[in-house]
Amino acid sequence: MTWVGAPLFEKARRTPDETGLVSGSLQLSWNQLALAVEQGASRLADTTQPGDKVALFIGEPAELMMAMLACARAARVAMICDAGWPEKKRRAVIEGTNPTLVVEEQLRRDPGPSDLPVPKPDDPFYIGFTSGSTGVPKAFRRSHGSWLASFAVSEGHFGLNASDRVLIPGGLTHSLHLYGAIQALHMGAAAIVSRLFLPAAILAQMTEEKANVLYATPTQLQLLSLAANRVGRPVPDIAQILVSGAKWHEENRRAVANAFPNARLHEFYGTSETSFIAAHETGDDCPAGSVGRALPGIDIEIRGDNGRILPAGETGLIYVRSGQLFDGYEMGGDGETRWQDGWLTVGDCGHVDEDGFLFLAGRRKRMFVSAGVNVFAEEIETILESDPNVSAAAAFGFSDPLRGTRIVAAVKAEAPADAGTLRALCLRDLEPVKVPRRFHFVEDWPLTAGGKTDLQRLEQMIRMREDAE
Repeated sequence: MTWVGAPLFEKARRTPDETGLVSGSLQLSWNQLALAVEQGASRLADTTQPGDKVALFIGEPAELMMAMLACARAARVAMICDAGWPEKKRRAVIEGTNPTLVVEEQLRRDPGPSDLPVPKPDDPFYIGFTSGSTGVPKAFRRSHGSWLASFAVSEGHFGLNASDRVLIPGGLTHSLHLYGAIQALHMGAAAIVSRLFLPAAILAQMTEEKANVLYATPTQLQLLSLAANRVGRPVPDIAQILVSGAKWHEENRRAVANAFPNARLHEFYGTSETSFIAAHETGDDCPAGSVGRALPGIDIEIRGDNGRILPAGETGLIYVRSGQLFDGYEMGGDGETRWQDGWLTVGDCGHVDEDGFLFLAGRRKRMFVSAGVNVFAEEIETILESDPNVSAAAAFGFSDPLRGTRIVAAVKAEAPADAGTLRALCLRDLEPVKVPRRFHFVEDWPLTAGGKTDLQRLEQMIRMREDAE
């Protein structure tokens, strides 16, 4: 099959009445899914042309998935937009991408003959959005073929299959959630989706729907584990957990193991532009601090600023070559993401050791120079978050007439903490020049819609504090 969602119709023919998609109280059979997708594709054929962009502002996750698959079936490009965006952001996205059609409700029409083209692997089918440095999101474009290559990794390396029941614990505007839900349907597995992330409700849904695979962000997994352990109700049916790479405390790993005692935890590193890059699972031989080895079909090189390939152990830009790479940006983008002879970097830096394990240093755009030394914000954050009392940390560099850059840190502590303890912790593992000059304790820690630290808002908060002192 050359396009995303194509196997759904064969699944509907073989098991028409079996449940394929669950969203809250809504249960849709494979036959109902296939019919809805065909109806949506027929409506698109009436109003748009192949290759046209269709902006989907649909809050209900099941309807959003069916509309996206209808776009794929009709060889249109689905723009997955957040129905909750403020009007200013929504207007900026529409003006920046110029979609042919904007859809805010279910995509249907009475079934009837339509002249639907067969999508090709190189055809774009999906535009997603990720945060941009100016506050306006970057719009990245993906082809059918790039996601099909990613699906092959999910099935071949992670071992997912059509008998699974895959639970997605949050909104589908997050690219990880969307990928997990669509990949489940593509391989013939039931997808269980939720509009809101409410840990107690998600845990109850896992049990009720007999889910055995969980896609989650690190924050979601930690909150689900805490909720399950708090009431003493582990979830033994979850056999596989796929989570984007994170800096884990050992107590968090124990909490996950207690909450999901039978689960294999797959931690992977990737980006919206690259899909999967490297991965490892709990209990393997991956050294501490590494995000694992390159996944099948993926090549990694570390290059210097001049494009020269660096030897093992040297830190430079991470370049990737695979069939999973994105086509480019529809809107936004920055100088950090660039191509070189079929290889792509998104500006992440790191090194590969002699055994092929990849270690991340941080984003190049988050690197600053203090007293002539290159400092990655992430290396400071990793040290601070190793303190069990610190649930989140972020480092920033502000202009300083003496050092060039003055390093400060924002910290979210779960109990009263003092700067002296954190400074001693940093001095234990960092060169003195990399140790923050000041620590700011933040209770109301800002998060993005995807559950990650909102670095833009946090930096503004810390800058205001610095200016006031």
